[in-house]
Amino acid sequence: YLQDKRRFADLFNGSCFQGRQVIRAEDLEEASENYVAVEEKQPGKPLQKGTEIIRDVKMRYRSGMILQVLAVENQSYIDYGMPVRCMGYDAAEYSRQLKERKQERRLLGRHKEEPEEELKTTIDEKLSGILRSDRLHPVYTICLYSGEEPWDGPRKLSDMMEFDPEESVRSLFKDYPLTLFCINEQEGFEEFHSGLKQLFCAMNCRKDKERMAELMKNEAYSHLSKETWEAIAVMTDNAAMLQKKDKYKTENGKEEEYNMCQALEELMEEREIMGERRGRREGRNEGRREGRNEGNLEKTKIVVRNLLRMGFSVDDICKAAECAPALVKEMQDLSG
Repeated sequence: YLQDKRRFADLFNGSCFQGRQVIRAEDLEEASENYVAVEEKQPGKPLQKGTEIIRDVKMRYRSGMILQVLAVENQSYIDYGMPVRCMGYDAAEYSRQLKERKQERRLLGRHKEEPEEELKTTIDEKLSGILRSDRLHPVYTICLYSGEEPWDGPRKLSDMMEFDPEESVRSLFKDYPLTLFCINEQEGFEEFHSGLKQLFCAMNCRKDKERMAELMKNEAYSHLSKETWEAIAVMTDNAAMLQKKDKYKTENGKEEEYNMCQALEELMEEREIMGERRGRREGRNEGRREGRNEGNLEKTKIVVRNLLRMGFSVDDICKAAECAPALVKEMQDLSG
């Protein structure tokens, strides 16, 4: 859902810039990829096995001549190691850029495609593999939390640290704050201008039928895109709405729209009818069970009465008739 550039830009603008249109969809380029975080091979040392890093969504953002990297990590549960995890993702991206820059420098040095004066490097630049003037592209990561429980995990790296309160060396510590956006901590979502607004509002009502019914009176839910309809159905765990979406499809010019207001109303009516039918069916079944139980009790009483007449002991009658001693006592009293 967030691979769409317009929604991706809206997420950053709404969660980081109070809805101001800082990032434009037309300046974004899809760049999601898997890459391996591994130390570069050093002379005389074996190559270490790397860990594959999979970013959920990543875009390249060009502001003028400057290229930047924007990423989103979707989180459905509270990860108590999230600052370290996101820091690792960002570090892996910087490592990838650094490796790429070193490879470019080696190729340029081999083919001498740059002017001769630009190829003159110092010993430090040769050992580093990059020039003193080389620059990396900054990485900005949002952690988007969609879970239902309140986020009680760390919001920055220092929240995970155990510091010695007496130790002055703590001043050397460099923190790493999460850019954390918890959907369940927000209301209204007026800062968003795409289907994200309807999605986030619906997610905050997923366990409250009354609030969801009230929300669906909003006209915006009568004109949803297919992707937003599917996202709401998935994130609110509504399989029926997902299966029946084509029933509520309408045409608005060349655009397809989906009427979730009508769908939810009809689904709720269906559930009420099914609930009434289930109640009647359970009532009939309960009546049958009670009738069978009463019939079985009468048969047991007849067996107990006959065994008493034959002179069997209470213990033997309880075993034979599979009944409690209280029933045998009751039948003894009735027999006088």
